[in-house]
Amino acid sequence: MLHLLGTPQLRLPDGSTVELRQKAFALAALLHIEYGGKARRQAVADRLWETASSAQASTNLRQVLLNTRGLQTRHGIELFEADATYIGLGHSVRLDLVEILRLRTVVDPDEYLRLAGLYRGGFLDGLTGSADELSRWIETERTRIENQFIANACTTALRIGGAAADQALARLAEVQPYSDQVCQAQMRLTRASGDEFAVATIFSAFRNRVWKALRAEPEPETAALVVPPAPTVAAVPANRNARMDARTVLGAERARVPRIVLLPPLQEFGRNDTPRHLAPALIEDVTISLCRLRSFTVIAPHSAWQFDPFSAIDEIRSHQIDYAVESRVAVDRAADVSGQLALAVRLIRTAGREIVWTDKFKFAVAEAPQRYRDLVNGIAGSLADRVETAELAAERTTRDPTAYSHYLSGRQDLRTFDLPRVRKARKSFRVSSELAPELAMAESSMARSYVIEWVLRSGADHALLDKAKLHAERAIALDPFDGNGYRELGRAALFVGELDESLRQFERAEQYAPNHADVLADYADTLTHNSDFPAARQRIEAALLLNPIPPDEYWWTLGGINYFQGLWQDAMAALQRMKNQEPALRLLAAAAAMEGDKELARQYRLRALSLQPDFTIANWARRLPMRDPADVDLYIEGLRRAGFK
Repeated sequence: MLHLLGTPQLRLPDGSTVELRQKAFALAALLHIEYGGKARRQAVADRLWETASSAQASTNLRQVLLNTRGLQTRHGIELFEADATYIGLGHSVRLDLVEILRLRTVVDPDEYLRLAGLYRGGFLDGLTGSADELSRWIETERTRIENQFIANACTTALRIGGAAADQALARLAEVQPYSDQVCQAQMRLTRASGDEFAVATIFSAFRNRVWKALRAEPEPETAALVVPPAPTVAAVPANRNARMDARTVLGAERARVPRIVLLPPLQEFGRNDTPRHLAPALIEDVTISLCRLRSFTVIAPHSAWQFDPFSAIDEIRSHQIDYAVESRVAVDRAADVSGQLALAVRLIRTAGREIVWTDKFKFAVAEAPQRYRDLVNGIAGSLADRVETAELAAERTTRDPTAYSHYLSGRQDLRTFDLPRVRKARKSFRVSSELAPELAMAESSMARSYVIEWVLRSGADHALLDKAKLHAERAIALDPFDGNGYRELGRAALFVGELDESLRQFERAEQYAPNHADVLADYADTLTHNSDFPAARQRIEAALLLNPIPPDEYWWTLGGINYFQGLWQDAMAALQRMKNQEPALRLLAAAAAMEGDKELARQYRLRALSLQPDFTIANWARRLPMRDPADVDLYIEGLRRAGFK
């Protein structure tokens, strides 16, 4: 088949391609579109070499035909038929331009996919060496063919529906990333399945893509298709397992895309006045922003910071990570302005240690947020030929630098489950929010600080959860497409026993942050409390893939899942991987007792009671939110066997 869409090529039936001169492709295009397949040689020659004399143009055409004739004989094909006066396309030649016209009437989904896949790019894309008139003709035809193809492909996709239509439109969005018509078709097709969250996600990704590349907004007709997410939506389906079965493809989707890790930044100190927390906190923010992409998965900061940036590549490869980002912050000694910094960044493909992309950014401390946004865009751009750039829904608000510095400082303090540091973090978030009221992530982080304090205080003050809910709702109002606000609403709902509401909020959180390891881990914990252990295991295993050197909470959640599924040894193995086992001592004791190791259960029980001597099973059970009472009974049975009263 002769492919004139995208980079031109002649593909043989065995799948191999034949090298042709560029003018041979232009000749075939002219013959098909302008002359109905056959024309006088001199007329075509004059079109192809418009700046040459007629004699020279004829000579050039003869050379192209001689070159093509040799290839035709060698490969047994007949691309052109020519005599002394006329030239035409061979009768056996198949053109992609002819094939795609069948899109209007095709009814078979597989055939629709095949035809849609023929559009690999613009008409004669990359063709060089054409004079002005021929170039203008190519541009005009390119626009005409593109518009015709998009209209036919989108109309047929909505007519056929199903997975084939979804897949074809996704491919088309890669080739035509700024087409409102393609985005509208994707939104309408998704709405037909009843998934309004996915509709909003498609629009958000398209809007950010158009803004980043063109500094424009989508057409009003596209924006009008969005139904803003409301605080309450349809109830959780009664058959949760059926719902999760429909989503089991998530794990496979994550496994098919590249994995990237942002290593801890190297930073010079000495005369550098940059706060020590700034570079690591900014890298964490970049990582979380990239988690909104579906085109690749990002290793969570907790794991990334375990790697030694000086010798990490071999260890990174052992975790099946495809790309690593190295960065260094140092004083820019060549700068005219005192205090100017330079951020050097490079993207490395771990297989072969190939440097894919490198760049250097100059910035001051107050400009750090804007400079790291350049880093995010740079990484996405350098991977554009391998992964979609379609899903990055980054905030476009202008951030107050001082407010952002307070936010970063708070994030640093919030990493530790230590009550004084959690409260210190909350103060930083509050200052950040006061300075920049539009900063959604400051509000969601403040909500998280209240949830963590509630946990650390063993649920003693329910007013903390009310405050968490208030700030989470503010975060959602500021950025309804960020998953963190929904995540905190889900945690607050869980701890007051509103299990259905918790599930609803985490469905939203996952929708808007599908590769955010901490969101998935918290969702797994919520599913555990909802007694949906297979779905919980799916989420925690996905989180562990994204965060292979995880915080203790991941192992705690996995240990709980194993316990409730009767895997006592696996439960202990997971819980024993926690660096600080104190929060899970009761669960360890129960698992050891159920496994029959009474001595080990006794040791864990004594350690737990030394930390909380007034613990009673009755008081504890009243505060445990579990959907299935049988799961509460199983936990109580383990505690009693371990000797708790």
